[in-house]
Amino acid sequence: MNSSSQPPVLFIHGLLSASDQWLIYGRDHDLASILADNGFDVWLGDLRGNAYSRRHITLSPEDPRFWNFSFHEHGYYDVPAMVDYIVGVTGHKRVTYVGYSLGGTVFLVAASSRPAYNSTIRLAVLIAPYIFRPLHLSAILQLTFHVIASVMRQWKTLKVFEVFPRSNASLAINRLFCRPESRFMPLCLRLYDHIFGLTHELNENVLLDVISTFRAGSSAKTLYHCAQVMYANSLRYYDYENEERNMRVYGRPDPPEYDLSKVTSPVSLHYSLQDSFVNAENVDKLAHRLPNLIGKFVVPSSSFNHMDFMIGIHARELVYEDIFTIVSKNYNE
Repeated sequence: MNSSSQPPVLFIHGLLSASDQWLIYGRDHDLASILADNGFDVWLGDLRGNAYSRRHITLSPEDPRFWNFSFHEHGYYDVPAMVDYIVGVTGHKRVTYVGYSLGGTVFLVAASSRPAYNSTIRLAVLIAPYIFRPLHLSAILQLTFHVIASVMRQWKTLKVFEVFPRSNASLAINRLFCRPESRFMPLCLRLYDHIFGLTHELNENVLLDVISTFRAGSSAKTLYHCAQVMYANSLRYYDYENEERNMRVYGRPDPPEYDLSKVTSPVSLHYSLQDSFVNAENVDKLAHRLPNLIGKFVVPSSSFNHMDFMIGIHARELVYEDIFTIVSKNYNE
């Protein structure tokens, strides 16, 4: 086994996205590139079910059983498997973790449900982690969650298991509507505004890449689990909505919360005040439950939103430079 002298950093993307989410602008801007160019051994992870993670030992994506997972499986199986692999390949005993949105959520799932892995995490940088009910969810997203909830209740009949997959057809539609020179660009911008909110941070020249990267696919069950978190305002295990089945799985009629007091890894939280998915009150609630919090870091901008953490024109100076300082300082201590 060849060991690497560079400290390893694992990046995990957000909901419906993939590892290429970290590579939108290029080497001089993206956080993964900044860390790599400063001597860190960067690993870009892909959670099961997205465009780059569709292989299984025995199942194919055409088999409904392939899609029987939510973000619990991402945290309980996928993240620990990636950490184990990185530790085995590099020879380093600990890994720095960077997770955006649902990527932050699955770290909390991993560290709380499999607390032994806290000893292998040097630091967890959680960027706008989704764990409680957003205060101002847009109408289109509320409708999406309601549709997914209805679909999941009838999934055996409707046979809908995968949602928003990346395909040649979807990429062609993206190019039709979201190219900078397209006459349909105003519609693309309107949809983006309904979901995330338009800010001066958006570079319209990269919007096509943003939309294409964002739609990388996942399971309907994952979206339904996210909807359950929203409705319950609690980071809980998956609710089978059947007391008998919940009793078999959890020993109680309703799913338990993830015990965040077991997340003993050092954690830094990064958030903004204009994020429709993660508000300051929720960050405070999370911060009080984490026993080894390094700190909360709010973006000093009045318009910075959820997607701007990935594609904001000023994301480097407003967010990434702070993260680089925290990661570097933590490694040197």
